[in-house]
Amino acid sequence: MHKIFPRRSLLLAAIVPVLFAAGCASGGGTEAMGGAASPGAPTSDMSSMPMESGSPTETMMGKNTPRGTVQRYFAALKAGNVDDIVKLFDAADGLAALQGSATAEGADALRKLYQQTVTGPQSGSYTIELSERHGDQYAFVRSSSEQDSQSYREFFILEKSGDGYKIDQLMTNQAA
Repeated sequence: MHKIFPRRSLLLAAIVPVLFAAGCASGGGTEAMGGAASPGAPTSDMSSMPMESGSPTETMMGKNTPRGTVQRYFAALKAGNVDDIVKLFDAADGLAALQGSATAEGADALRKLYQQTVTGPQSGSYTIELSERHGDQYAFVRSSSEQDSQSYREFFILEKSGDGYKIDQLMTNQAA
């Protein structure tokens, strides 16, 4: 078991149930999300207005922000670049639970997962609906995307790493 597991468990126990209960049914508004059971006072990374981008620029991506990491994830996904996708995750214990796939943890498992699911450039669009920092170490980003006429929701938990953020956990599900 990883030594950070108890700390991460507390963070997840505080954030995820509230996000599922309030965020999934909130109809896109962020009112229900504000400060609910968070380990620290959340601060918005940028405005919470939806922002759609198929090819974000370096300035838009705010390279060292949680929002920027998620924008780079979607840019790499759209380009079909598995190496760039995997580099955005915590190498030791980054975790992805993608709709319809087995959960993958660690760089090797993530690479295998994305090699199976990303088979070249992807079409689609995404909107970042919420980006919040929780204390100095963690951040949460919620997005929605449209791929192959299917609607999805993505929840990212990011952890500070050096001067930027890495994806610690990603969960996706199909929107109803």
